[in-house]
Amino acid sequence: MTEQLKKEWLISCAGWSAFIFFMTATYVLYDWAMPPAEEINNRPGWALQEWGIWYVLTPIVFRLLSQYHGAKLLTKQKLIGILSLMLCISMTYQAIFDFLVLCDPIPYTMLYFAPSHPLVLGVISYLWHTFLRTDLTEQHDVFEVDAGSKTALLSYADITHINSASNYVELHTEHQHFLKRITLKQVEQQLPNSQFIRTHRSHLVNLNYIERIQIKPSGSGLVLLKSGQTVALSKAFKPALKAKLKHVA
Repeated sequence: MTEQLKKEWLISCAGWSAFIFFMTATYVLYDWAMPPAEEINNRPGWALQEWGIWYVLTPIVFRLLSQYHGAKLLTKQKLIGILSLMLCISMTYQAIFDFLVLCDPIPYTMLYFAPSHPLVLGVISYLWHTFLRTDLTEQHDVFEVDAGSKTALLSYADITHINSASNYVELHTEHQHFLKRITLKQVEQQLPNSQFIRTHRSHLVNLNYIERIQIKPSGSGLVLLKSGQTVALSKAFKPALKAKLKHVA
């Protein structure tokens, strides 16, 4: 688990535990101070039942926001979409739970929680923006990659080439390679066009590491790197690569 993930889960668990304890203590003290006729008499664990779902949903929201932000894809529309999805999930869970366990009518539950759940999502967004949102300018020209049980920062300049592997990409240096959970398209959007170019639908290459290109009779080819590694070159991307190399030279 990365430090970012630990921080997201810690904020979620600590925040909701404190909130649930506060709400439970508030009602206990209220009933203790009031005459029996005015007691609320909430059952034990009522606050956990009403708000426990957010132990799970809050870190999911944090993770989605962090991933889209890290890939520079977190637009206002995307933010609204994420929050709307979480609102639908939380309200659906609450309506089903109350209907099956407490025999409360679904319209009553929807009306009861309609003001509070959007407010919760607003607070979650604020907490992410304040405590978890990373400043992309601080990580300019680097990727955060997994290095064993820890994370490390990999400079763009050290990357020789990148290839896709399902929902991951492999980032290669001259002597190592690292996995990162991101798509090749998202990586390409982060990289400078002046330094990296796509040579194949599954490959990106750092122009600074290209030794030469080798064209096959079929029209496709290979990109030979200074490190001795080779990368596939498809006919569709060959003209752009040749023009780029000519411009660099």
